[in-house]
Amino acid sequence: MTNISLEPHVNNATKTIKVATISPWLYGQIQTNLSEATKFSENKYDLVWSILKELGRMLNIKYEIVNHTENQLGSFENGTWTGLLKLLKNEEVDILGIPTEVTFDHLDVADYTKPLFQSDYAILIRSPNTFTDNTFFILTAAFNITAWSMVAALVLFSGCIFYVICHSLKRNNEQQYTFLDACWVFCSIFLQQGLWKTPNSFTGRMFVSLWWLWSITLLAIYSGGMLMTLSSGRERFPFYTLDELAYLVQYSGYKIVTESSSSSHLYIKDSLKDNLKKIWHEMSINKKWINVSSFQDGKDLIINQPKTVLIAPRDPLLVLAASDCRVTIVKKSLSSFWCSICTRKNFPLLKEFSEQYSLQK
Repeated sequence: MTNISLEPHVNNATKTIKVATISPWLYGQIQTNLSEATKFSENKYDLVWSILKELGRMLNIKYEIVNHTENQLGSFENGTWTGLLKLLKNEEVDILGIPTEVTFDHLDVADYTKPLFQSDYAILIRSPNTFTDNTFFILTAAFNITAWSMVAALVLFSGCIFYVICHSLKRNNEQQYTFLDACWVFCSIFLQQGLWKTPNSFTGRMFVSLWWLWSITLLAIYSGGMLMTLSSGRERFPFYTLDELAYLVQYSGYKIVTESSSSSHLYIKDSLKDNLKKIWHEMSINKKWINVSSFQDGKDLIINQPKTVLIAPRDPLLVLAASDCRVTIVKKSLSSFWCSICTRKNFPLLKEFSEQYSLQK
């Protein structure tokens, strides 16, 4: 065990509290957090330690870091508790030095202080392909290649028909066009340009007029598509909804990655949403689930394996996405939850912890 005093003048503390955190957390890193953390920290792990720091000063407390081998929060499996929750149940520790999701499943062995902050689950993926063509060809981005091919084919087909019409009405003093000129007539109409000569017959004029009406409609569609292209993001995500993610997991070989200290898998398991039920079925039955020991390992995994996504609380994912441009967070937000400091049952200072935290806010 390692004693850590949160303030230099608390060496005469009369109360000692045993604290456990995830085992890879180095003691030197904890010391850094204690000296640098503030209650305004964006890193929620630092936020927890800043609160412990303030509470230690106010309540005359020192903390004893407990050495252990657990690397996850834990759950109730086969009649026993695992992970850090087992340490709480056995009263080997008093509190957990990590932000913990408030869930009813843990109330048999743990209590919670007043909620610290609200967060939600998010999805981290490898950064998608980004459209970066800013040359002249961005003007073609409003339609895909199929649409442009159909327009070109229609210009040629209409030019062929117009050429036949004009030649068949030659005796009625109809304007005559070569095949190239006939095609250029409809290309000019599509580009909203005037004609250098117009047909004389009623049939020819009606044919050209219908093309003008069609080109106006097509121009409106093109304008809308160009507006969306220029105003919306250019990232092409592999999925945009949970239904699409469920389909990819079911049929395209995608796998779900979770971090062992979070409750992400329990959120998916207990969800009543059909799409998350499908995802959990694939995770549990078809082995499309990878559980990693740290968020960093999860990030490295989804970078090296494109068909993987990391589902976890948003805050650590924000840190990963901000520090590495190779990963990004999908805009789809999942269910929200409250985080708190988790203590063992009947922890004598639970009320004081909650009250003092309220005074700090």
